[in-house]
Amino acid sequence: PSGVHCRSDHDHYVCGAVPEDDPRPEHGDNAVSWTEFEDQAWPTLAAVIPAFEAIKVTNAWACHYEMNLLDANAVIGPHPRITNLLFCNGFSGHGLQQSPAAGRAIAELVVHGAFRTLDLAPLGYARIERGEPFLEKAVI
Repeated sequence: PSGVHCRSDHDHYVCGAVPEDDPRPEHGDNAVSWTEFEDQAWPTLAAVIPAFEAIKVTNAWACHYEMNLLDANAVIGPHPRITNLLFCNGFSGHGLQQSPAAGRAIAELVVHGAFRTLDLAPLGYARIERGEPFLEKAVI
């Protein structure tokens, strides 16, 4: 629930956290925030996995995500006024995870004119026009 995450990567672990304060960075700024790991991620990891109390950071990276600024989620579905325009974009770090469902949803819109398997209407463009975010608490 905190957004702290980790996974194995051969003989290492890849760990991270959703920043508590995440200001919009300058273009080209890929500086690693070492204190985010030390102050936020590491204590949570060590509480859940006590062996992590002895870990040390051997490498780190930072990157930028392309996303809509309203809620950082994808936009999937028809444009409300341009009838031949379908959105399926804005996944950023979620693309690999969500692409099978998004592809199926878009195929259903093209073939049937409506979502059939999964109702992805909450991810539609209309929410952006209304200024109503569809929030996910652990965006990484």
